[in-house]
Amino acid sequence: MHDTPPPPRFDWQRWLPGLATLLHYQPAWLPKDIAAGLVLTTMLVPVGIAYAEASGVPGIYGLYATIIPLLAYALFGPSRI
Repeated sequence: MHDTPPPPRFDWQRWLPGLATLLHYQPAWLPKDIAAGLVLTTMLVPVGIAYAEASGVPGIYGLYATIIPLLAYALFGPSRI
């Protein structure tokens, strides 16, 4: 009989490195992560709304265009930073 190699397994860490970071999250990181999130929010929310309004669409679309990519990067981005 011929030995067939096993099918390739799905390497979820390659495609979702943010989940790997979440599994190894250290509580000591939380205060700085919260501070970084607040700074990023105070900068990006008004900018997203302004770009949407400047392009002639309602400001809520600017929020979607700001928040959804950041959430996607949290899952698919290669860096915890």
